[in-house]
Amino acid sequence: MKIKKHFVTVGRRRIHYRRTGKGPAVLLLHASPVSSEVFELQISLFAKHFTAIAIDTPGYGMSDPLNHPKPEIEDFADALAETLDALGIEQCAVYGRHTGGSIAVEFARRHPKRTAMALADGYPMFTAEVRDDYLKHYLPDITPQWDGSHLSWLWFRYREQHVFWPWNKHDGAHRADQDVPDLAFLHRGVKEMLMAGNGYKVAYSAAFRHNGREAIDHLSVPVCFGARPGDSQFRTLKRFPASVWTQEVPRDKTEATLKELELLLRHPARGDAPSAPSKVGAIPGRATPRYVEIEGRQLMVRHYQERGEGTPLVVVPPLPGSSLLCESLAKEASRHRPVFAIDPPGHGDSDGLPRERHAIETYALAITATLGVLGVRRAYIYGASVGAAVAVEVARRSDKLVAGLCLEGPMVLTDAERAAMAPRWAPSADPVWDGHHLTTMWHHLRDQQLFYPWYEKTLAATRWIEPELDPKRLHAHVVEMIKHPESFKPAWDAAFAFPMRRHLAELATPLLLAVRDTDPFRACFDHARAVAPQSKIARLSPVPATAASAIEAFITDVEDQGGRL
Repeated sequence: MKIKKHFVTVGRRRIHYRRTGKGPAVLLLHASPVSSEVFELQISLFAKHFTAIAIDTPGYGMSDPLNHPKPEIEDFADALAETLDALGIEQCAVYGRHTGGSIAVEFARRHPKRTAMALADGYPMFTAEVRDDYLKHYLPDITPQWDGSHLSWLWFRYREQHVFWPWNKHDGAHRADQDVPDLAFLHRGVKEMLMAGNGYKVAYSAAFRHNGREAIDHLSVPVCFGARPGDSQFRTLKRFPASVWTQEVPRDKTEATLKELELLLRHPARGDAPSAPSKVGAIPGRATPRYVEIEGRQLMVRHYQERGEGTPLVVVPPLPGSSLLCESLAKEASRHRPVFAIDPPGHGDSDGLPRERHAIETYALAITATLGVLGVRRAYIYGASVGAAVAVEVARRSDKLVAGLCLEGPMVLTDAERAAMAPRWAPSADPVWDGHHLTTMWHHLRDQQLFYPWYEKTLAATRWIEPELDPKRLHAHVVEMIKHPESFKPAWDAAFAFPMRRHLAELATPLLLAVRDTDPFRACFDHARAVAPQSKIARLSPVPATAASAIEAFITDVEDQGGRL
């Protein structure tokens, strides 16, 4: 059974979760600082007997944080009850790891009628001395540095918690009893810490403050406290009273999960979970996210609609990257018309794509199919940088769909430029043991502001502009790129393989060419103007509203002239 991702609206918050299976509900709550993505094995095996729902804890993954300055585990437990209400689930079993175990036990304590049983894997129980030490030293800030060194630090910070426990005590007495995870596991964990930002500390610190021992004494439903050899909390099994239900599970992850499934089957919830996921409700001032399934892959769509019912604007983000990079533009543009910002397959929060499938044509077909599912029959398309090539291909394939194109900083190169630059433009960003793939992406992005082409570190290649080098801005962009590091080089290779210059010259669609001094391909903007002399031109400032205003002015001109410019 395929695991599907969903959102549910809980008051003025959104919760992101993964779900599959049918039958009684079992809720899975992950450890800090990761997300429900870590539970793919557990979801798959639990779903043989349950509706398995793994929730991103508020503030982690793609779930909104709690509206609380310093939430405690009790607050997360009550928020879980609110999420169950939104999902239409009356009762469930709850499985949690580490921080998730604390939330599961506290949920069982505070909401016993809704808890068939709880299973806490690696339940945290800290002495006052350890608690104070962890709160003081375990949770340093993630602070973007100009040279990207914070990314290298974070890579080893996350790796180190699998080498030492706690991660910041580097001596023989604190060596971890486990293997160092593989590169995919480490990259996923670092990605999830970066997505949470400094909010990664919120539930972590709540777990450190939580009085785990006291909670045990006030349970009225079955609760099993499990742990596996090699887990940082394995030693806590010795601290439980003899009357408490404890269970050592195997070290092997699959064997451990099968044992945990056996335990959960002892006390299943009453009734089955609703067969269909809840619809995502709108929140004023916020995008409404949803997934659209295309060829078995879920693509992320963010729908913005402040005011206006006109022809929609579809935003294709700069690639590699995600639609979150265009959020300011999308919000401003939605004051006039609906906006749909779409992550193509292999990018942002959409599902991945095999390397050999990366092509501008593949992205364009997915965007077109997504608009069909959304019921969009006519739209203006905005694309930036590589996203501009995708917008052009959408127009080439469906002129009835595209009312007009808005291309910012399009990558319009001569054949000679494409041939010379393509082999050198994009390094591999596949995860490596020392994490330098993260700084590779950082400096690839940063040096595009300093040189053109970025790999020519010469006076002749210097870009004499006011560069956008703010570490926070670069950090936000890199966080979106590292969601799919395997797509980094294939996406750029696809862009260089696409004959943008020829296809742009062939278009009859109303066209706006926009440019900023800081656009990576500002140097080839004259090529774009030469091959599309009929286009409107907009020179943009760094302010996001400038682009939205230029787009709306262009659309107004197109519609005033009956679809022609």
